[in-house]
Amino acid sequence: MAPSIFSRRDDQGGRGKGDVLDRAPLLALLEPVLRQRVRKRLNRRRIGSGKPIYRSGDPSAELFVIESGRVRVFVGERAGQERVLHFVGPGEIIGESAFMAETPHMTSAVAVDNVSVWTLARADFDSLLGHHDGVLRYLGSVAAERQTQANARLAAETAPEELRAARGYVTAVYSPRGGAGVTTLAVNLAIALAEHRPDDTVLLDLDVLFGHALANLWLEPKGVLAQISPVTMRSLDRGGLDHYLLPHSSSLRIFPAATRPEEGQTITGEHIRAAVPTLKRNFGHVVLDLPHGFNEVTLAGLELADRILLVATPEQVTLQDVLECRRIFSDVLFVPPNHVSYVLNHPQPYSGLALSEFSAATETPWSEIAHGGEAPSTAALRGESLLGTRPNNAVARAAAELAERIAAAAREQTALSGRPG
Repeated sequence: MAPSIFSRRDDQGGRGKGDVLDRAPLLALLEPVLRQRVRKRLNRRRIGSGKPIYRSGDPSAELFVIESGRVRVFVGERAGQERVLHFVGPGEIIGESAFMAETPHMTSAVAVDNVSVWTLARADFDSLLGHHDGVLRYLGSVAAERQTQANARLAAETAPEELRAARGYVTAVYSPRGGAGVTTLAVNLAIALAEHRPDDTVLLDLDVLFGHALANLWLEPKGVLAQISPVTMRSLDRGGLDHYLLPHSSSLRIFPAATRPEEGQTITGEHIRAAVPTLKRNFGHVVLDLPHGFNEVTLAGLELADRILLVATPEQVTLQDVLECRRIFSDVLFVPPNHVSYVLNHPQPYSGLALSEFSAATETPWSEIAHGGEAPSTAALRGESLLGTRPNNAVARAAAELAERIAAAAREQTALSGRPG
């Protein structure tokens, strides 16, 4: 069996930052002599996490090429009321629309983490690239694609209620045993999906005893699902939800079910059957961090999921649990087999059963997440996103690649249903 893409090694070793710049589409379009002339005119700026690169209303006197780090582009100035448009990373450009139109910026761009960015002044662009057809077409295509994404998002948010009712794609992350790394995977998967659908992804933390997703990101709850009746939950719009949802710097929203064990005991399957459809109406992606075992909350979450990620660790007893889960999915919950994906996670450094043994026993393909070392635990202790601080860590890469798959499945489902995307 071919190695899983989740367990591959980082292949970036030995490459310098200059290579990132050379591979950036803007410069890759240029013949070598012109590329070197442009590079000599570039100025590097370093921006700390949370600091602005430009603000709405600033003059568009420069074009920006990201060398390292990630940048959030958004409209709106009031904290908590930003509309995130997109995220950009190494090799990508920002500020292209205002730059081409020679108008002040209508968006703001802020560093998600420490960012290195190259700038090209307008005078230098005009003298070197102002008549370069390939560059002008590239800038136009980037601006058009981002406008198309913004229009699609607006169409989804303003669609009639009957079309919006099921627009969200629900992914449930579940393991029959504790200690499988479910919360770490769910949190980083949700953050990765938030980069696919900025400001349009929510994580429902259904660890009703301790709320580990909040602890992992050092967030303090404003309200919890346990405090809302199912009847009220069904009536909430996006504004009402925002009273309870916690914003993360990735634009992800987190909805805690409970923060104290006694609160968790009051949550029923009816709460879940009210919360998930409401979140689907208002978000493109809904991620469920499910408790292990088969209690009422877990069963309701599994029933409502479009995709179940069944997470296992490499022990014989866990394989037996997985086989029992498959029976329950099929015979009790009537989950279609193609709605379940299987992930073998290695939260500990030891080796147990091989991936091939899980695949053979279940007669289905599995993905594998290599051991991520101390980074996942360190990120949780610091309240950091592993995806944001250690993007090349095995767990972070796995979450990003799972997000790619889930985003593609969601697009296919949307296309087949005829709903706005």
